[in-house]
Amino acid sequence: KSTKFIKDVSYQDEVTRVLTTSIKSGSVPHLLFYGPPGTGKTTTILAAANELFGPIKKDRVLELNASDERGSNVVREKIKGFARYAVGNRSIE
Repeated sequence: KSTKFIKDVSYQDEVTRVLTTSIKSGSVPHLLFYGPPGTGKTTTILAAANELFGPIKKDRVLELNASDERGSNVVREKIKGFARYAVGNRSIE
């Protein structure tokens, strides 16, 4: 079963509480997730993005794995291209 919502994230009670409160209030701060592999960082943030953006999540979230995708080409090609598209002239419904 894939984790689609913050309430489905296990073993991260404080993190999920803060994220849920932030999303409900409409004030989501800048976030930095850190920790060893397998602790749920990616799962948690993708669940939060799903709650924030719903069906347009794929247009608003760029998932990169820093251990695989690093260097100037990633910035030049993937990140800049995504940023141009994501913050272009489209609006969130």
